[in-house]
Amino acid sequence: MIMDHRLPSELNNQEIADRIRKQVTAIRELLEAYEPRSTIFAWLDTLRAVEECINLVMVDWSTAEESFFSDLLSTPVDRFLIAPTYLVAVRERMTAKFSANFAARFGNLMVQCFAIRRSFALHGIDGATEGLADVGSMIGYFQSRRRHLVAMLHLMPHVCKGRSPFAPLDTLNVVLPLVELYGLPMSGCQTVLNVRAAREKLGLPADLNAELAMLSPLFLEPERAPIVDMPITADGVEILKSREQLRDDRLFSAAELRNDIALIEAAYAEFDLSASDFPPCSKLVRKLSNDYIDRDFWIAITPPDLKRLFRRYGASQALQDAFVNASADYNDCLSTYAPMVLVGGVYRSTVTLLSRFLYNWRARCLDRKKRYQIRSGFIFEDAVAAELGSQGFELQALTRVGRAEFDVVTVKNGVIWNVQCKNNFVHLEKVDSDAERFARYNSYLVKAYEKALRKEVGREHLLKKQLGTECIQHMVVSRFPVVTDNARILPFSRIHDFAARAEIILRELTP
Repeated sequence: MIMDHRLPSELNNQEIADRIRKQVTAIRELLEAYEPRSTIFAWLDTLRAVEECINLVMVDWSTAEESFFSDLLSTPVDRFLIAPTYLVAVRERMTAKFSANFAARFGNLMVQCFAIRRSFALHGIDGATEGLADVGSMIGYFQSRRRHLVAMLHLMPHVCKGRSPFAPLDTLNVVLPLVELYGLPMSGCQTVLNVRAAREKLGLPADLNAELAMLSPLFLEPERAPIVDMPITADGVEILKSREQLRDDRLFSAAELRNDIALIEAAYAEFDLSASDFPPCSKLVRKLSNDYIDRDFWIAITPPDLKRLFRRYGASQALQDAFVNASADYNDCLSTYAPMVLVGGVYRSTVTLLSRFLYNWRARCLDRKKRYQIRSGFIFEDAVAAELGSQGFELQALTRVGRAEFDVVTVKNGVIWNVQCKNNFVHLEKVDSDAERFARYNSYLVKAYEKALRKEVGREHLLKKQLGTECIQHMVVSRFPVVTDNARILPFSRIHDFAARAEIILRELTP
């Protein structure tokens, strides 16, 4: 592949489409030389080590262990190889906390990160070099590339056709360059197409600095009502009593996977999740976690057995289709939440892939429920209000003035900030790889939001009278990451910028 060093924003649409095609082709061609079975098994094991590393921040470290973990986060990756005794000491601590196998996976990951970081530095790939500088930044690096790392797993069964072995200690040396040189740039090209099409649809001029905040600061996709925002009802509390005791020496386990099911059922109990397509999924996953589990992490099941379980639990065709990624297209691999990959005639999975799938399937089942759509809107308002409160905006205890309803009303420095919370949502895979479709949906939302802002101006006298001040500003916070030049419309993925955006608006109004 001949490298074209022009930025995507410097290319026309056809040139960008051509570049995307070449990037996808390059990924496929570089993977096709590898033998599929060893490649997929080695990459699954690497993904496990990556997930364990990311989740170290979620571990309940004791007071005596906190200093060790704090020092670990700031440890340069190079130190693990430059000072081998340090790696030995860390592995001993990890063995005591978790297990010898866990410590070995962590040590091997550090060795691989050291090697690939040196390679990235030699080739001037600065973002990856800096991302792998120390353990703390490495966690953020892997979080930001997680979608691509999992996408590679789903692509491998379709393209790995060769005989070259995939050495377990060489996995990152193979895959991370594919992510950095082709996967991430491909996503960047698609983002440019989406933003360009969205701005053209709205009649806005080209803007080389325009951004698209598709993911949250934790690199998670937007959703109507994240589980962390859900209040647990009395029924939910009863469901949580069924949770199993977890072992302290394991970050992931079959028991934790079953507890994930219980937490989902508890958190969304008020929406009658049992009367949806979720129970067949949860029963299926429970069965897999009990009867098809290996070493408390790996799942293996033959296609006939999986079909039999589908029939036993009444899995819909949509659920069956979602369980395995049948597409060899890299964009589809990026978007899929399928937990299974076919290796040597057997479906393989892990408790982490199944947990990821469960959470996504829960959203798809709930999104069809009208009550959930309405209730999640109120939950979204609470999330917006909490964030604005943390930024110094004083929440006003009013949602209705006469017959007029308001979402979130705050006051800061004598100015009323009336915030409309728009929980409009569509799963990103339906729009993020189709610029024209993204532009249509974006245009529809922006026009609706601008109409909502005009409506608020028309009734702002109600809030002025109620709160006794003439200074008022109106904003919209959107769940969907809209593209617009309207400073009063802010995607929730950028909610941390609300206070700064408010200051800009006020400065522009000052004569």
